[in-house]
Amino acid sequence: MAPKLLGRLTAPLLSTNEPEAIVVEVRVEGYSEIRRGDVVCVLETTKATADLESEWDGYTGPISVQPGDHIHAGEVVCEVFAELPERSEQPAAAEAGLGRGRPRLSRGAEKLAREAGVDLSLLPAGRFVTEADVRALIEASGEAAAIDESILGAIGEHSLVVLGAGGHAKSLIDLVRSSTEYEPLCVADDDPGAGDRLLGVPIVAGSALAALREHGLRYAVNAVGGIARIEDRIAADDRLRALGFELPALADRTAFVAASASLADGAQVFATAAVCSAAEVARSAIVNTGAVVSHDCRIGTNAHVAPGALLAGAVEVGEAALVGMGVTVHIGVRIGARSIVGNGAVVNEDVPADTIVAVNATWPQR
Repeated sequence: MAPKLLGRLTAPLLSTNEPEAIVVEVRVEGYSEIRRGDVVCVLETTKATADLESEWDGYTGPISVQPGDHIHAGEVVCEVFAELPERSEQPAAAEAGLGRGRPRLSRGAEKLAREAGVDLSLLPAGRFVTEADVRALIEASGEAAAIDESILGAIGEHSLVVLGAGGHAKSLIDLVRSSTEYEPLCVADDDPGAGDRLLGVPIVAGSALAALREHGLRYAVNAVGGIARIEDRIAADDRLRALGFELPALADRTAFVAASASLADGAQVFATAAVCSAAEVARSAIVNTGAVVSHDCRIGTNAHVAPGALLAGAVEVGEAALVGMGVTVHIGVRIGARSIVGNGAVVNEDVPADTIVAVNATWPQR
């Protein structure tokens, strides 16, 4: 008989603006005794640090996180049982998506998957699964949404689709219209409540992407900003590329991009930003409004240099890292992959991967 489940310990929402936290420490082992008040793990965002404590006396099942993991509020960290479970058993853990070999779903993704009857075994294993992942699977296996004939008839050599109907999409629509040879044809969004138009551009269902590509639409732009969850931007990027879209590099006409600098496909450089001599902006990275990327800098894939950030020469920003608004990074410093540097911070030395530097902090912290 399976042991009695006392409850599940889930990641709390530490900040309304940051639904995701980094696991900085794990203090218990799987299949071990635990007491009420024992700290299971330590979580951190740019604005808060918290200990996740056990609410029961009992025994842990498998622990689903390890140091360096990004975890979304509401995700299950571990289960606590009245008796020690056998390691071969996976009672409620399998349903919760625990374990590195099984998909781990956000609450929204799990709800969407169950409503749509998605086979969970088809979802990616070993990483956090988002609503965007579930929608992409639904799109790949279901029928495409109907598209207005006027949109299909307007597809031209330089037309592009904008994926996402949020604030970042507005900025990109203005950038594309005023600064490039491309023309926004439509905006694709998975939210049925996104509306009919965005800045005058018609909105279609996200499931229409495949049909747009089949009708000859060649270009797309990723307008999922990913500030709250970088996984959403990465998933959107993967989705467009899997459908065969080309993602052109885009630069606002008021931005400075040196002749010796390079922008990879999907890179986005916004108004009044500067990308200086021999700097490299990798695939799908963002250099936002007024940011300065000095000579010989390297901005990694899907990294984001936020508005007003100042990067001195030879700075390296790792893959999927976020350098917040108004941050100053000294010469030659490396920001590790998936790290988050809070707004207004001053960075004097290297930041390890998966690290959070607090808002207005000076790094390293003494």
